[in-house]
Amino acid sequence: MEEEKKGKDGATVIDLRELYQFEPGELQPDITHSSYSNLAYVQVTHRDVFIDFLEMPGIRRDDRMRVNGTRVYMSHAAAQKLAEALSGILDKVYKEEGMEKYVPESLTGTALSTKVKRKQEDRTI
Repeated sequence: MEEEKKGKDGATVIDLRELYQFEPGELQPDITHSSYSNLAYVQVTHRDVFIDFLEMPGIRRDDRMRVNGTRVYMSHAAAQKLAEALSGILDKVYKEEGMEKYVPESLTGTALSTKVKRKQEDRTI
């Protein structure tokens, strides 16, 4: 067992860096919860960033629409890394034409809709 470290006043000193140090091979993610989100709200404070991932449209309960969601708090640095990673990954997938692309209404001149627009083709049955 390691020797206990004492501070100037005789109190025990705990080195958190040493306590949480690990080798990359020791890392094993434990995903205990997963959910689907099709809408996210991002808010920033002077200390951190939080993202509310929502499952729209929700369900009606007690005369109100209830929307399930998960709030994730992040440091500014972690949020910047996430933004860069998402941007890079999405750019790559878009270039490979592997994903639908969101185009804001102001750029297209047409309103976004949930209706599927297809060319009507006559088919013999």
